[in-house]
Amino acid sequence: MQNLRRLGGGAGILAGIAAAWHLFGAAVLIPQAHLSLTAQESPHKYLVWANKHQEMLWWINGGSMLAPLLGLVLLLALADRVREDAPDRSQIGYVLGVVGLIGFAVGAFLKQFGLGSLVPFHVTNKVGAAIAFYAVNGTANAFLSLGGVALGFGALALGSVMLKMRGYYGQAGSLSVIAGAGLILSALSPHGSFYIITSLLTIAWLAGTGAVLWTETTPGHARRGHVGEIRDESVMVMSRGAGAR
Repeated sequence: MQNLRRLGGGAGILAGIAAAWHLFGAAVLIPQAHLSLTAQESPHKYLVWANKHQEMLWWINGGSMLAPLLGLVLLLALADRVREDAPDRSQIGYVLGVVGLIGFAVGAFLKQFGLGSLVPFHVTNKVGAAIAFYAVNGTANAFLSLGGVALGFGALALGSVMLKMRGYYGQAGSLSVIAGAGLILSALSPHGSFYIITSLLTIAWLAGTGAVLWTETTPGHARRGHVGEIRDESVMVMSRGAGAR
């Protein structure tokens, strides 16, 4: 299980990096290339721009496609770590998280390949491409909203377990609850600024939780969580026994 947690921790850190790269590209690089966040939802503006910057889109959207896949490994390791403390909530959090990450992955692939296939079509048939753009983009956004709601509730379930654990897991639990609430609200009421804030929270949650799992498996690191609590109770019992003598 230590290998799984190390693998999950590394995957979480990489997922955070991939998500951060996508956010940087979508919120900074693409607008600097003269396509704002709002313009990215316009078929004629987006498809004309994408025709000239296909390589940039590949690099930026690669992060959004990779992050959910790495996040699945993180969820598997995290659910395994907290299963002893709360098997029901850990299972619920894991299932909801998997559904959410699949939603994000499908949405990201639709954005890259679905909209990308419309770029050459837009050159010959702008009206037809615009109609298809709304259909594909709407479907992608629906999957992204599903991902936000499901992953948000999954993060809340797992975070509620980690909040009761000691050490860094308690801090990661607080971040998980905040990020989960943000994901749900962002999915239900998407706005540009709120999207950026929620994305930053999600990046911090992925990387932070991954770092906690990774750190726990390093040699010489004292494991924190429910095991630490058991050790504390054992020390107290031994101390009381010594005092009675």
